[in-house]
Amino acid sequence: MKISLIMPVYNEQEILGEVIAKYKTDLVQTVKNLGGTGYEFIAINDGCSDNSVEVMGAEAKLNSNFKIVNFDQRYGKEAAIAAGFEMATGDVVLVADVDLLNPLGVLERLVEEYVDGSNIVYGYRERIGKEARKDWISDLFVRMGTKIFQIEGQYMGKANVMLFSRPVADILREFPERNKMMRMMNSWSGFEIAIMGYASNYTKQEVKRKIAEAKALDKRQGNPQVIRSKAREHTPSKIYAITGLLMAVAFIMGWVALDMFMDNLSLWWHLVLCFILIIIILCSLMFMARSVMIKRIGTLHNKEDSVMYVVKGVVNG
Repeated sequence: MKISLIMPVYNEQEILGEVIAKYKTDLVQTVKNLGGTGYEFIAINDGCSDNSVEVMGAEAKLNSNFKIVNFDQRYGKEAAIAAGFEMATGDVVLVADVDLLNPLGVLERLVEEYVDGSNIVYGYRERIGKEARKDWISDLFVRMGTKIFQIEGQYMGKANVMLFSRPVADILREFPERNKMMRMMNSWSGFEIAIMGYASNYTKQEVKRKIAEAKALDKRQGNPQVIRSKAREHTPSKIYAITGLLMAVAFIMGWVALDMFMDNLSLWWHLVLCFILIIIILCSLMFMARSVMIKRIGTLHNKEDSVMYVVKGVVNG
């Protein structure tokens, strides 16, 4: 049994080295404890603009099982996972984010579920406090959307780690859709989805503190590249969001003013002001929607001959 691990990477230099070391240890232990024949660790460079490339490159030089797939630009997580499926040669394929909250041993638990007969396994990390409320609300809206718009497939929520047997991986790889959402499409394969819960060794606050410490160290060492790149990435999104909020505030203030002075105005002015307020609130909604699109969707491809992703190069492939 050969194990393939797919890990999408985008600007994670602060924690990437620690996560790679943890996952590699987990893979080695899994192969040893469960009688595996080997493993491959596939990192997808989704257009990183910080030192994540150097961190992955250093690991690839030391470990021939560590492969890097370099995109020519950013295409998003789903495209990165799809590229990983194209590269994976294992009997079982795992997918995991660059996430310090995933504890050592979680990959072995996934493979144990596979050994027990599961073809698809979703691993859900225990969430508490604000994170739990945020994810519950997000999942609720997505589930409502799939029902309202009659989207085929079963949405299982935000899984932190996933496992697919070789037959399932082959089926998902052959799906013709260019923009794939694996969490929806997994149920199309016809295999039952098993659920696995686990707890983290860290809290969210501890991870944020570690990232903040790493950023401070980079800045002291004269390497603020990641801070600048992320600032550039989110600047258009923030501009649209702030503009939308300001227009929403203008709408509220205008509505209050209209209510206060409407008795002294003619019907004509009532209609004109109401029309202006309607335009303001529509523009506000448009700007905020645009903000979400820029932040969440990423690169949009409008050409008829566009592809899901373009691989610039492969290391140890």
